[in-house]
Amino acid sequence: MVVWLGKNSTFPNKLTTTSMNKSNLIKLFCLEGLLLDKMEINEKDINLFVRSPRTHAFCLHCEKSTNRVHKQYFRKIKHAIFNNKLIMLNINLKYFKCKKCNSVFCENIPGIDARRTSAHFRKSIIPKLKDRSFRAVAKEHGISTSSLINNTVSLINENNIIWPVGKFMLGIDEHSFSGRNYMVTVTDLTNHKILTILKNDNKSTIRQFLKKIPENIRKNIICVCSDMRRMYYNLAKEELNNIPVVIDKFHVIQFFNWHLNQLRQIYTSSNYPLPKKLLEKNKEDLTKEELITIKQISKKYPPIQELWRLKEFVRSFYNIKNKQKAELTFKVILDGLEFDNRPRWQSIHKTLVKWQKEMLNYFEYNITNAYTEGVHTRIKLLKRISYGFKNRTNYIAKMTLAFLPITILLKMMECSPSLT
Repeated sequence: MVVWLGKNSTFPNKLTTTSMNKSNLIKLFCLEGLLLDKMEINEKDINLFVRSPRTHAFCLHCEKSTNRVHKQYFRKIKHAIFNNKLIMLNINLKYFKCKKCNSVFCENIPGIDARRTSAHFRKSIIPKLKDRSFRAVAKEHGISTSSLINNTVSLINENNIIWPVGKFMLGIDEHSFSGRNYMVTVTDLTNHKILTILKNDNKSTIRQFLKKIPENIRKNIICVCSDMRRMYYNLAKEELNNIPVVIDKFHVIQFFNWHLNQLRQIYTSSNYPLPKKLLEKNKEDLTKEELITIKQISKKYPPIQELWRLKEFVRSFYNIKNKQKAELTFKVILDGLEFDNRPRWQSIHKTLVKWQKEMLNYFEYNITNAYTEGVHTRIKLLKRISYGFKNRTNYIAKMTLAFLPITILLKMMECSPSLT
């Protein structure tokens, strides 16, 4: 179907129930600054024939105005998707010839360049990448995956970290990129926002990031929450002016579960396998049958019983509301372990003594890395959707984009030279 659009033309009723004039069509298809002459409606796409209303142009060499048209030709580019149909722009481009220097140049139309897609098309695609793979979005819009990746990477690289306004708590934790290759996630735990993902977990990479934090932002950081990794502690002290460090309580429980699993592996056998998940489960979540099983295991293996009870005692320790009471309870835990000569119990005692101050900081700042762990859970889902990543830069761009609020993302795209 071909629709010629005159001054009193209306939009076909097949695409909309209400008639539209030409100005409404221009707004609908985001064609501000262009004239719409004709529209062809096919089964798979809609072709819009447009042109610039300008009759003059400024020479790129001598900057003189000219109205002499050297030649005209049509370019066909992708512009949008409407009602599952691809909207193609057929642009009548004019080449002007300068009257003064005789140079030939093409007119400049905002949002249109040498690429086969318009700026509006590229901006409409990127928000769809928040929960879909590059390949799926590229296939839907009929463009190459590499072009989509390049536009996304350019968008993320062109924009700096969006730091929070006011006081906030910093979260640092690593997650697996591939196997034992780790990357570091940095989050704003106060406002529940991801700040950045570092390309690896090397000390130099993290130090470089911390050094680049603006001075006015450093003053707003209340504390740093991390796991029991000494590197994070040392870097926070060295680069963030001895800022308080809080050890995430979930990593402390994980530490006891790790020791419990090591002990379980010593006693477990094919005749009497000891269930790992059952021993890690919180006591209040156990069913009656599971409690009976725990009692049977405890009766047969006293060391497992002792460590399981210690793990549950530490869990209840984190429910204390008063810091002074927490300090007294922590002292009870240390006193109970200090004179136990068994190597495993001595190792646990040594670790708790080393991190005593940072563990007790929890009762002052009441913060955990739960949001960061939630980010990692979503990252794992996005990795499965995208069938994994090989390039770290593409990976960071994709994951950062997935956590950006749509309002911030739209502002970033408006300011991005690569998308305009």
